[in-house]
Amino acid sequence: MLKGNNFDWLTIGALNTVSALAQIGQFGIAFVVLPVWLAQQGLDPTQLGMFAASLWLGQLPGLALAPWLSKHFGPRKVITAGLLCTVIALLWISISVWPFWLIGGTLAGFGLGLRWIGLEPWLYNIAPAHARGRLVGFQETMIAIAPIVAPLLAAYFGLHGLAVFWIGTVFTLAALVPLAFTRKPVVEVSVQPFEIPNVNPLIPFRDGIFKQGVVIALLGGMMEAAVSGLFAPFSQGHGMSVSQTADLLAVFGLGGLLLQYCVGWLADHHSVGTAALSCAIGTIIVATVLTLQLSFTLVVIAIFLLGGFITAFLTLALIAGTTTKSGSIAKNLSMLAMLYTVSAIAGPLIAGAAMKAIHSDALMWFTATVAMIMLSTLSFTASPKSQRSI
Repeated sequence: MLKGNNFDWLTIGALNTVSALAQIGQFGIAFVVLPVWLAQQGLDPTQLGMFAASLWLGQLPGLALAPWLSKHFGPRKVITAGLLCTVIALLWISISVWPFWLIGGTLAGFGLGLRWIGLEPWLYNIAPAHARGRLVGFQETMIAIAPIVAPLLAAYFGLHGLAVFWIGTVFTLAALVPLAFTRKPVVEVSVQPFEIPNVNPLIPFRDGIFKQGVVIALLGGMMEAAVSGLFAPFSQGHGMSVSQTADLLAVFGLGGLLLQYCVGWLADHHSVGTAALSCAIGTIIVATVLTLQLSFTLVVIAIFLLGGFITAFLTLALIAGTTTKSGSIAKNLSMLAMLYTVSAIAGPLIAGAAMKAIHSDALMWFTATVAMIMLSTLSFTASPKSQRSI
């Protein structure tokens, strides 16, 4: 909602708060903590990979349907439906067993997908265009609180009982409170996902920044999903306890929290490609180091950096979608989010199978390999004078 140079800061603030609270339950618990809880129930890396893949698989229909649903029912109702889906999914997982946990994982992912694309196009359309990269960075910083808070709360209340499900439910439902303070958008922010547009739908792919966003999304999703979904068996393979695993997951999230705004700044002042290349190089180095025998202090430092580098890829993909000159923000974000999600389905499946067949260190070798592919691909797609994101 814009009036001259005035922005609807109440709605902008409320939507950021919704994201921060919902992300703790929908991502921090479902995507980060639940794999640790499931590992305690006896699931092996292959089964954990399947559960992690079910979370990202469930996102796909949510991401695809959210624009159409937002247009016809309004983004507020879509966000509400997404939150309630996650609550139902947590309840289902708490009372079921393997392999029925996969149903809950799929529903939890569906709920996150609805909330994600129901909220972010709404937010970015009412935000100041001149600082959109920094706003994306701030938004990602807010939601990066989730993988810090969720493991710490889970470790405090216990990872063996049902406390993790109560934590996820409370934070997910709490997001409904700030949502009630948002103002209805003056202009619809979404489009139908399957409509035939008046222009060539492939036009965004001709944009250099959007091409970089596609590469980042396709490869970044594989790395984040693999590491977040399979970190528990990796840490167990290095002799770490459950409480140490929870602490390291919190450190991983802290790295993402503190570096998100920096990544947005780098993209604003240089380019999306430059920021992604820097994160890819950092990921290769840190992932390789983590395969060595290190002291716990050095592991903490490495995990902190890895969290910052890997979580930055989603931020950069979203910045590419919001700053592309062709196509609508809603359509671009939905497209890149779906690409990110498709790759995230494959990541834990491949890495989980490799870990079971070889060693837990296969997770980091997989991550370093994917980062190398991103590095080489972006080196070709990003020209030396790549476009500035703003």
